Amino acid sequence: MSVFIGSIPNNDKDDIQLAKDIVKGNISCEGDLTTLKKKLEGIFNSKPFLFNRGRDSLYFFLRLLNLNSTDEVLLQAFTCIAVVSPIIWTKAKPVYIDIKKESFNMNLDSLKKKITSNTRAIIVQHTFGNIIDTQKVREIVEKENRRRETNRKIYLIEDCAHIFTEDFSKLGIGKYSDMYFFSFSQDKSISSTQGALMIINNPTLLKKATLEYQNIQEPNKKEALYNAKYILLWSNIKRNYFKTLIPFTNITIGRILIIVYRMLGLIRKQAGTNTVEGAKIEKMSDIQACLLLNQLKKSNLFNKHREDIVNIYNKYLDKEYRYTSNTKFLLRYPILLQNTQEIKRRLLELKLISGNWYKNPVHPLTYESKKLTDVNYIVGSCPNTEFLGKQVLNLPTNIEMTSEIAIKVSKIINKFARPLKF
Repeated sequence: MSVFIGSIPNNDKDDIQLAKDIVKGNISCEGDLTTLKKKLEGIFNSKPFLFNRGRDSLYFFLRLLNLNSTDEVLLQAFTCIAVVSPIIWTKAKPVYIDIKKESFNMNLDSLKKKITSNTRAIIVQHTFGNIIDTQKVREIVEKENRRRETNRKIYLIEDCAHIFTEDFSKLGIGKYSDMYFFSFSQDKSISSTQGALMIINNPTLLKKATLEYQNIQEPNKKEALYNAKYILLWSNIKRNYFKTLIPFTNITIGRILIIVYRMLGLIRKQAGTNTVEGAKIEKMSDIQACLLLNQLKKSNLFNKHREDIVNIYNKYLDKEYRYTSNTKFLLRYPILLQNTQEIKRRLLELKLISGNWYKNPVHPLTYESKKLTDVNYIVGSCPNTEFLGKQVLNLPTNIEMTSEIAIKVSKIINKFARPLKF
């Protein structure tokens, strides 16, 4: 059995069958967006705003703040280009905060030092599902806001892309932020291939958003169907990924399919170096809602499985490789190694594809390109992010990962890995 850390890792047989029925026209998804909204409103006890992509939701919210070219939005550097791009689209300036080595979350002492009179928003991220202390962040924001005019207040945004739980309130998610959003892209906790949910707590901005949202359009039918087709195409890739095409090489049928499908425009990378060029806001479609409703009813089971796998890692991994977090249903389990690439290759021999979130600041931008400069990142400004990114390896926790494989992975790491020394 193969294990993929990304590439529709949550999709069961019923999700694949649902995607087939949608593509073939055997079922209608009409009205599912309305059904999903009601379901989410019941869970969050707030008005849900549903978008085609996570970056759409963040861009929509940032536009409500009327940012200009002198305004700054603070966020951690250990993040994805999909979070940074909406800031660039508003013409505001992203300002990067380094992370703490222990948590991969924003260093709040560094945050305090980076706040200026131009700061208008702070985006905090629950990296891998490890919850950052948003109450402390709110205290920092409120202390600063007491000195400011109303039109220069700082807004707190919570990036929940790495976690989804119906018990969000028990973790304090959304309790202290002006807005929080969840991503439903193909490699997140639950998925509709693309998609996002945004909840706005700030009453003034909620009223403004409700009016603005009425003018946002859904994707056209072709783009909406892409979300179902993607599931079928990647299901085919995964079935064939490790089937050798040319003996004594690493050329496999699955790898060739990825190249062909991308050349034909049938599948796209969720985020790439050109993401910053694609400013757009669209609502979620009925098709995405249909796919997500099927995932939503399984979200508690997914989280329980992730928790079980994390407990196995915590039990079987040697102490120097264990990750301490305040939640157990992590999207990915990060470990820090001196020989990351070697362990990645050894895991590949098990037909397990591990991950490298986030290899570079503003992933997947590279140090060699000029793209980091384009998004205002200065190399050397966030040393923890840069150092840890080169040494981090993500282990899967999704439903493809069995207890037996998790134990095997732990033993391989204990035997062959070299722990990172701080």
